[in-house]
Amino acid sequence: MHPERQVTAMLANNNRRIIGRMAKSSLRGNRGRNVIILLSIVLASFMLFAIFTVGITYFKMQRLQNIRLNGGDYDAILYGITEEQREKCESDPEIGRTGILAMSGYIEATEGDNTVEESCIWADRVCWEEIMAPAREWVKGTYPQAENEVMVTEKALEEAGLSGLTVGDSFQADYRDGNGNLISKEFTISGMWDGYGTKSAFYVSEAFYKASGYDISEVRCGRYHLDFDRWIMTSEEQEAFIDSMNLGKQQALYFTGDMGYSLPIFIGLCGLILVTCLCAYLLIYNIMYLSVSGNVRYYGLLQTVGMTGKQIRFLIRRQMFLLGAAGIAGGILTGFAVAFLLLPSVIRSLGIREGMADDIDISLNPAVLLLTVLLVAFTVYMGSRKPAKLASTISPMEAVGYRPAYAGKIAKSSMSVAKTKKRRAGLLKRMALEQILKDKKKTAVIMVSLAAGMSVFLCISTLLESQAARTIVTNHMDADLVITNDTLKKENREEWRQLLTDDFLKELGGIEGVNDVCPVLTGQVMVPWEPDFADMWMDEFYAKWMNIPYEDDRQEYKEHPENFGSMILGIKEEEFPWLQQTVDTEIDKEDFMSGKVCVIYRNGLDLTMDDLAGKNVTCAEYGNQFNSHTFQIAGLTDEGYYTGPLLGFPPTVITSESVLKDFISENYVSKAAVRYAEEYSEPTEQAVLNLIANSADADDFSWESKLESMQEVERAQGNMKEVGMGIALILALIGILNYINTVTGNIQSRQMELAILESVGMTDRQRNRLLVMEGLIFAAGSLLITGTAGVAVTYAVYQSMNYMQVPFVVPVWPIVGMTAFIAAVCVIIPLTAGALMVRRGSVMERVRGV
Repeated sequence: MHPERQVTAMLANNNRRIIGRMAKSSLRGNRGRNVIILLSIVLASFMLFAIFTVGITYFKMQRLQNIRLNGGDYDAILYGITEEQREKCESDPEIGRTGILAMSGYIEATEGDNTVEESCIWADRVCWEEIMAPAREWVKGTYPQAENEVMVTEKALEEAGLSGLTVGDSFQADYRDGNGNLISKEFTISGMWDGYGTKSAFYVSEAFYKASGYDISEVRCGRYHLDFDRWIMTSEEQEAFIDSMNLGKQQALYFTGDMGYSLPIFIGLCGLILVTCLCAYLLIYNIMYLSVSGNVRYYGLLQTVGMTGKQIRFLIRRQMFLLGAAGIAGGILTGFAVAFLLLPSVIRSLGIREGMADDIDISLNPAVLLLTVLLVAFTVYMGSRKPAKLASTISPMEAVGYRPAYAGKIAKSSMSVAKTKKRRAGLLKRMALEQILKDKKKTAVIMVSLAAGMSVFLCISTLLESQAARTIVTNHMDADLVITNDTLKKENREEWRQLLTDDFLKELGGIEGVNDVCPVLTGQVMVPWEPDFADMWMDEFYAKWMNIPYEDDRQEYKEHPENFGSMILGIKEEEFPWLQQTVDTEIDKEDFMSGKVCVIYRNGLDLTMDDLAGKNVTCAEYGNQFNSHTFQIAGLTDEGYYTGPLLGFPPTVITSESVLKDFISENYVSKAAVRYAEEYSEPTEQAVLNLIANSADADDFSWESKLESMQEVERAQGNMKEVGMGIALILALIGILNYINTVTGNIQSRQMELAILESVGMTDRQRNRLLVMEGLIFAAGSLLITGTAGVAVTYAVYQSMNYMQVPFVVPVWPIVGMTAFIAAVCVIIPLTAGALMVRRGSVMERVRGV
């Protein structure tokens, strides 16, 4: 055995009680360092407890919000259902329940409004009483049983011009059945409800559905809801299920957002937990490492009086146990208070009230408590493990000969100053870089810790900004309001009226705050049969949307194309760039404006431009086949804005406004998109709505408001944005604490080196510039890591949780603010630490190590 080790072993004293008292005494003697460690453990415990608690509550809240958004508690919806598919689903052990909604007609006019467009829907018992029930707030009366009974909401009655009616009242309405017949019937309100879902519909009885001419096997009618007995289903499993259903060409099956994105969100929460533990680990490890490095003599002298390496490790672990226990307790208590005081207000801000179905109860989960304690304890143990091992390996001889702060390099630094006095620039930069590279491991720890906090801030701020109400609520052309002429939706052309007149549009454009108005012109056309494009389109249309083969109607279409009307739309030149954005192919603007080429609304058909390359479409004025115009098809669009007031069997053709006016004399303005000078301007919108309300045809207008949609989203989001940013700032604080502790400790340990540099001519200004440069290098390194790895992780997390399909955009101002803040911290902290060092003693006192 080595003589030093032999002496140490002979003097060993295994008195744990004394070591325990020493640990407590050491904690009291190093309050500054230990307060930072304690604070980091409190923050880590609080963050983990809050993340677990918020995560569990978030899943419950998300489930309820999606129930409200979808109008029921289900995981998938199938459009059109055959008897074989229905039997398969009902016998599948993984499917808990299934329910049917059947479109059974459309109300077109009532005694109070002749431009109504409300659906008649039948819901079976399971769908109404189980699947849709969690989305309802209250119900009066009973679900319809007789053929003439309906279940309605106050909103549906208002939109149908029947405000004020209630349960037991009757009204006269005209509805169109599945065979296209317009039928007049007196309906009786058997019940009323309110809540979430399709509130504009009139729910009808099974008897009404059976007499309507519709069938649930048709895509236009059947809506088959599936509720699985599982809360996560991967995209691969969803695709496999869809394949197993053997869907027909017309059918489509969609899964809800929470079913498809529960797993990515869960993984995202796990990533947040990992980053929290990493930040806490880096801080604890860094503080302990610097503490041990700065107390080499202390640990060496402890061995000279008989303390073994094992006892030193026990001493350090005892200190960390006391700090860890206090920090975990403080963090959990803080998290407990936040969970039970803050979260209820967050939930209330989301519109969830007591008495609703599936109330959210926040409770203390023992598993959450245990998992938090274990994770933080493991983090504390791992963070102090290596520093404790380092302290136990210091021998008494090493302690006696120890000189702090890179003493062997002081002379070299001084010589460097002397040799490079004549160089006017670059000296301080090289010295700062040398200092950064002296301990690459410590430098990496600081940069990674700062970058971890900034990356979380970047990730959360990007998610919050990208999913904000102003970002989610978008529409074609970024229109603030789209006003529609509802009379053009009526089957009888005699009832069409020009509501959006030139005078009305001029008055609309003259409202203060209205930036521009883009009207869409429309006219009715027919597409004569020809063996190339028209025949191919109709064959594909019948296969996709009709329940009879195209062959049954081909001859009628050939001989009487006027029975298969369609629409042509005309847009202004200013709107062409917006149309181009919705088309995959490049369109020649001059050819489009002159009428040589056109764009076709795809209408969900499985056609591509490869199928239509070089093909033409001929349109004739409805009722006058001698007035025709032939366009070359230049592109396909799926933008619903270009559907026209009526959607016929032949294609909807989109051309320029000037071409349409020259071609179709009887044309109408079907809609007008209004953009405000200031987006989401409430005064401007109120002025526009007042203009509509004061019109003699106010009841025949409808509109879609981006402002109203944004307000709905904001009510649903509540103050979750502030909570999310608070979490991000706490994680960033852990990284900043790590930097503060490391830099202050580093400067304190370098006080002899800095004093010697001052003694050979370094001024206070030069010392401050050196410290600032070192701080800026730390800031640049951490920002570089954030800008590469941080952005990559943010993008991956964002795309995995982007069920709203919002484009990925990094928010500019939060990132600029974060960059400026980190740069300021990395500059101010070294300057402050340097100033405090100078105040503690003269140059000679610091050179002597006093």
